[in-house]
Amino acid sequence: MASIIKRCDCKVGQWPRCRHSWVVRFRDASGAQKEESFPHNKKTEAKELATKVENDKRLGVYVDRKHSKRTFEDCWNEWLNFGTREESTIVQYKSIYKNHFAAMFGTRRIGSMKPSDIVAWEADQKERGYKPYGIQGRKTVLKSFLKYCYEAEIVPKYAGKEISVNGRNESAYRPVEDEEIPTTAEVMAIYEAMRPVYKSTIWIQAGCGLRVGEALAFSQSHLDRREGWYFVQNQLTNFGKNDGASRGTNVKNEPKWSRKGRWVPVPSSVADELEKHRAFWEPWGEPGWYYESETYRDRHPSRTTYTDRWNDAIRKAGLAESGYTPKALRHYFASMAIAAGVPLWEVAQWMGHSSTKVTEQVYAHLVEGAEERITGAFEAALADAFRSRLRVAA
Repeated sequence: MASIIKRCDCKVGQWPRCRHSWVVRFRDASGAQKEESFPHNKKTEAKELATKVENDKRLGVYVDRKHSKRTFEDCWNEWLNFGTREESTIVQYKSIYKNHFAAMFGTRRIGSMKPSDIVAWEADQKERGYKPYGIQGRKTVLKSFLKYCYEAEIVPKYAGKEISVNGRNESAYRPVEDEEIPTTAEVMAIYEAMRPVYKSTIWIQAGCGLRVGEALAFSQSHLDRREGWYFVQNQLTNFGKNDGASRGTNVKNEPKWSRKGRWVPVPSSVADELEKHRAFWEPWGEPGWYYESETYRDRHPSRTTYTDRWNDAIRKAGLAESGYTPKALRHYFASMAIAAGVPLWEVAQWMGHSSTKVTEQVYAHLVEGAEERITGAFEAALADAFRSRLRVAA
C-alpha cells in the first residue's frame, strides 16, 4: 500500500505543521519501490496520488508518472527508432513531424494528450488549406504513434480514440471528391507538358493504376510475362544504398500491401506509349528497367526528381491551382474502370488495395451514373480495353 511520510527529524505529530516535504512512497506494478515528493502545503495532492496509484494498479492501468511527463517530441523520437523501418519511411515521418506536429504538440507533455487535441489539430490542418486525403494520412500516423505510447505504458490512456459524431466513428478512408479526379483532357495536358523521358509514366499510372513508385520501377521483364498484362512486383523507394552516394534510390521486390505482387491490364493505348518509349530509351539492367537517373548511369531516378518534373508539367499544363499529385492519375484509372463496369473487387485487385473495403470507401460513390463519364472516343476505347481484360481474366 502507498504511504505518506516525511523524512525529517520532526516527530510524527508535528508533521502537519512542519515545513518539510511530504513523500509518497509506493511500489509500481512490477514491485519496484517508487516515491514522489510534494511541498509541505500539498498534502491533499499527495493523498490523491497515493489513492490513484493503488486504484490504477488494481485496474491494471498504472503507468509511471515520470513517463507521462515526457514531451511529445521525446516520445516521437523513441517511436521512430522502435522496430525496423525503411530509411525512406523514417525520413518521411521526420518531415511529417517537423511540418505538421512540432508546432502544436512538440513541447507538450505526452500524458496531457487527449482525443480533443486531435480534433483541434485536424481543424487547424483544414484551416491551413491541406487536402482531406493528406490530413487523413497524417492523422493515421499520429494515431499509430499515440497507440505506441499507450502500449509501451508511457501513458495510461490511448489519446487516439475517435470521438464519435452522431454515434458513428469516422472512417479511416474518405470518398474521393470529383475535383480530385482529372478529366481526360487534363491528363493529356499533363502528358504533353511532361519531360519526354517520363511521358509514359503518365499513362502507366492513368491507364494501369500503378502508384508512382511502381511506375518508376516499371520493367520489360514483367511486361513480357503475359500478353496484355503487367505484373506489379517492384516499387521504387527513396534512400537506397547506391555505390558512391550517401543516399539515392532502391527497388523493393514487393509493392505496397502485398508480398505476392499483382496483375494489371495494359490497354493498347498504354502499350503503344511504352513502345514509343523503348524506341527512344532502351531499357537498362537485366530486368529491363524503363527509367534511369538523370545524373547517374544504371541507377533508378529519385522520387524527388520525378516530383520536380511532375510539378513542372502541372504548371506548364495550366493546372497549378488544381493541387493534382500523381495519385490523381490512380483516381482517374479507378473512375474509368468503374465506368467500364468493372466490379469494385476487381478494381481493388488491380489497384493493389489492402482490402475491398478501402476501394468501397474511396470509390463506391462513383458507381452511380458511372457510364456518363465516358464522354469521348478515348474514354470509350479505354473502357472497352478494361472490359476485354476483364473477360479474359474471367
